[in-house]
Amino acid sequence: MYNPYENRFGDPENRFNRPQRRTSAMASAAMACAIVGIVTTLTGFFAIIFGSLAILFAVLSNGSGQKPERISRYAFIVGLIAVLISAVIIIASFAMIFRNYGSLENYYNTYLYMFEQYYGIDLDTGDLL
Repeated sequence: MYNPYENRFGDPENRFNRPQRRTSAMASAAMACAIVGIVTTLTGFFAIIFGSLAILFAVLSNGSGQKPERISRYAFIVGLIAVLISAVIIIASFAMIFRNYGSLENYYNTYLYMFEQYYGIDLDTGDLL
């Protein structure tokens, strides 16, 4: 006779009848923030914000003493990578500015000079036309 609760398809581990583990909302939010963080790595600060949120949500999704879900572990790793890549890009940008111009003031003066040469607008006086 057919019993719907017995082991189907000769599955010794009973994989088909096991209840599925649901992903928590925090883990899903962590993964969404991690993906946005990776996508925005070249914008600098947005990647740091979203990567940090991904790390925070991944840590909070674990709960008290539970084994972390796979998605929250991946979100933690991807968020950390987004933060590190953005930090390296920002540090490298400032290092190149200081190496090429000596200071931020020299960089700003060069920017104003080039802007005036290309567009004929003097930004120091506020004269736009």
